[in-house]
Amino acid sequence: MQFMRPARTILLLTAALTVAACSDSTPPPAPVQDSDALTARDVADRMLVAMGGLANLRAVESIVMTGNGTRNRLGQIAETGGVDPDATLANEVETIDFVNGHAAFDNDVLIGGGGFSQHRTEALTTWQGQKIGWGTTEGRPNEASSVNGLFSWAAQNTPAMLLRRNPVTVAIAADNVDAGQYARVVSWNDRPHWGIVTDLDGEDITLMIDQETGLLGGFTALDTETMLGDVEAEYYYSDYREVSGVMVPFANVTIKDGAPYSSMNYTDIRINDAAALAIFNIPEDVQDQADAVVAAGGAWVPLAWTPVTDTVTHIVAFSHHSMVVEFPEFVVVVEGPYTEAQSLTLAHMIEENIGKPIRYVVPTHPHYDHTGGLRGLAASGASVLAASGHEDEIRGIVESPHTNPPDALAERAEQGAEIGQVEVFSGMTEISDGDQVLKLYEVTTIPHVNPKVLAFVEGDGILFQSDLFFGGPGPDAIALAEAVAELGLDVTQVVGGHGGVIPGAALAALLEGQE
Repeated sequence: MQFMRPARTILLLTAALTVAACSDSTPPPAPVQDSDALTARDVADRMLVAMGGLANLRAVESIVMTGNGTRNRLGQIAETGGVDPDATLANEVETIDFVNGHAAFDNDVLIGGGGFSQHRTEALTTWQGQKIGWGTTEGRPNEASSVNGLFSWAAQNTPAMLLRRNPVTVAIAADNVDAGQYARVVSWNDRPHWGIVTDLDGEDITLMIDQETGLLGGFTALDTETMLGDVEAEYYYSDYREVSGVMVPFANVTIKDGAPYSSMNYTDIRINDAAALAIFNIPEDVQDQADAVVAAGGAWVPLAWTPVTDTVTHIVAFSHHSMVVEFPEFVVVVEGPYTEAQSLTLAHMIEENIGKPIRYVVPTHPHYDHTGGLRGLAASGASVLAASGHEDEIRGIVESPHTNPPDALAERAEQGAEIGQVEVFSGMTEISDGDQVLKLYEVTTIPHVNPKVLAFVEGDGILFQSDLFFGGPGPDAIALAEAVAELGLDVTQVVGGHGGVIPGAALAALLEGQE
């Protein structure tokens, strides 16, 4: 189903005149003309009544929203500067436990209209009194991690955003308006609204309140996205229906940084359904991991340190892997891990196992599921060495401000610590120290993404690639084999950003019998 983007906000500021305050029993407002100025308190009170009353809103202990929609900005471009394909969200269940500060996504995602689909679950929950995350992806095991190890392809990038950006929490925030503020007349989604600024847990957001219905038409806020950084966000609400004495929007469209981000049409919304909170129970098979998260007291994900040679290690994670190459004086990480938690855990493991600084992290391509940890390694001091064809995307991720909330890189920069910067190479470059040589090739002939970086540890004949080769044939695998042959690389082993380590002969065999 396609969703139309709402009209952009047009603010029409008017002079405000003092009027009598409204009582708690004020009914939903009739249309208000520009000449009828209201205080923000007036408008907030009217909205709270129209939404079912402040007491009823505060009595919402949990909410479960089920529906279908679209997710944009997934960072899955096929070529630099290309159009990012939209994704279809099906059977999405969004669960929020307001009492305990928990939130979860469970959904199917289909990217680009076909070919790639997954069922995914991500939950922000509590274990032994500490906030942690657990999640799973179809075909992969469950995983427990620290909160910054969660990564969603749902209506938001993490379940934590559900706690901050939902209509119940935002409506209740209207009760925090400054008594001396006046409402502004605004056009919002092509309808007359009042705009008022209020406090939501220490951040300013602007509520848009429909002049005719008194309902919350949406709001604006500053969101910090893992990849996009600080962006102006607009949330549009419509199709209100009464649920358990509270008015709830069954349609939600989100715009971030001036472009569509997600849209949802809900078919069912339930309030205070205790049975739905079972999603926040940590599965038995990862309770040991949950214990490890608590014991770590900081960033943690389960990682396996798997040596390939004396100086090359395959870092095997839940789904997205990296390769560590040791040099006499430093190490290089090939492929930015999945999340900030994975990067920080990896940096700790490198310190424990090798004890040398991370000089570079090398992304093979700018897809968001392979770059989510770049900022985490940059926070550890690693320079991000990117191919010239990826420069704009990689700089956008690493150099964008992150303030709401700040991540590890933003915090380190604020402290004046040494942090990694983006460096760029074109075509081919090599990193060498002593006898160790790592060659990086910017390849433009592979369908998955153009360009693509291949990393080759020359002395050991080890090739690192992501998303291309899993042991059998396919367009990407054959293109990889052709690129390796053209470059004249003597590959003995292929290390994967997904999967394991495959003999180089299996890659070469893909070209046998071809003209």
